[in-house]
Amino acid sequence: MAEQTPDVTLDEVKERARLAGLAIPPNRLPRLRSFLVNALRPIRALDSRTIRTVEPAVVFDPKGGSGS
Repeated sequence: MAEQTPDVTLDEVKERARLAGLAIPPNRLPRLRSFLVNALRPIRALDSRTIRTVEPAVVFDPKGGSGS
């Protein structure tokens, strides 16, 4: 498995803000980048292969309905 770089680029921050519909002033992007790096650190450090699955995955019916 390829190791992900823990760095978040300013371009990624801009793209995430754009996709979220947020207008972030350019002078705030470095601060937002540091917040994002800190928020993602525990998630990126997590090895999901070590977590035991307790319940089956949810299955969605594309046709809809209540299933009863």
